[in-house]
Amino acid sequence: MQVADREVVSVIGPNGAGKTTVFNVITGIYQPSSGDVSFAGESIAGQQPHRIARLGIARTFQSLRLFLNMSVIENVMAATYGGTRATPWESVLRLPRARREERESRGARRGRAVVLRPAACRVPLDQPAYSLSYANRRRLEIARRSPPGPGCCCSTSPPPG
Repeated sequence: MQVADREVVSVIGPNGAGKTTVFNVITGIYQPSSGDVSFAGESIAGQQPHRIARLGIARTFQSLRLFLNMSVIENVMAATYGGTRATPWESVLRLPRARREERESRGARRGRAVVLRPAACRVPLDQPAYSLSYANRRRLEIARRSPPGPGCCCSTSPPPG
C-alpha cells in the first residue's frame, strides 16, 4: 500500500480482514513480521509508537477518548504534552519554562484545532467537550491527532486566557 502526500485513503473490509492490524503496524504498536513501513523515504518499521507519533503519524480509536470536562482547545493541547520539556514539578508549580511551553502549545495547537472545518461547523475553542455533538467530538478526536494546518470543529476566534 502506498499513500501520497495529502492523499486520503480508505481501508475497507470485513471483520477480521486485518484493517486494525495494518494501522497498528504503521503506528508501531505491532512489529511487522516481514516487509517494511516507510515514511518520507525513511524506514519506520520497528520504531516505538511515541517516536512514530512525533513524525505526525497517529491513530484514533472507535471509542472516543476525550477529556469531556475540558474545553476543545485544552483537549487539543493535552495531546501535545508528551513532547514538552518541562518536568511535572515545573508544571505543577507553574515555573517559567512550563508557562512558556503552555503558551507555545496553545498557539501551535490552535492551528491544529482548526483542521477538518466544514463551513457549517463553528464550535468555540473554549466550549467544553461534553457539550459537543458526536460528530464534533469525532472531529475533535481527529484534530488532536492531526498536524497543524488549515481547515476543524472549532472557531478561529482567539483561545481564552
